[in-house]
Amino acid sequence: MLEIDLPSQTAALRSVLATHGIRSALALLNDRTQYRYTAIYKLKGGEMHAVHVFDRNSEYRSWLKAVPLGKSFCQHAIAHGEFATSHASEDQRLKSHPYVGLVESYYGRLLMREDGVPYGTFIHFDVEPRSIESAEVSFLQEVIPLFLDYLE
Repeated sequence: MLEIDLPSQTAALRSVLATHGIRSALALLNDRTQYRYTAIYKLKGGEMHAVHVFDRNSEYRSWLKAVPLGKSFCQHAIAHGEFATSHASEDQRLKSHPYVGLVESYYGRLLMREDGVPYGTFIHFDVEPRSIESAEVSFLQEVIPLFLDYLE
């Protein structure tokens, strides 16, 4: 079994953030998965606003810009610290969710400021069913807080 050197990978992400910025760091994390999108959404009032989005297909999507919190998958990540679904249209937890079919897979993790106020979420998502490996989730739990130093 291949051993993954997480400290080296964390240092690499930290270096990319410092030298190339958030979008490049999102691209690096996106490349580790099959998800089409990797993003950071900021909680503003009752809405989630896309402040940084990486789309591996490099297409512009206006529907990514702002989503009411109560209609977003992010509401679950904010409420529980983390939320994942690999096939939303078959997920009973999302039975009547308005964006099922538009978003089929989602992994989200709460971004929490040091003062305990939620910033928003880091997310991977796709219009196709996708899953995320537990080792990748562990890595993300380690590195997602690094983004907070670069967010307004």
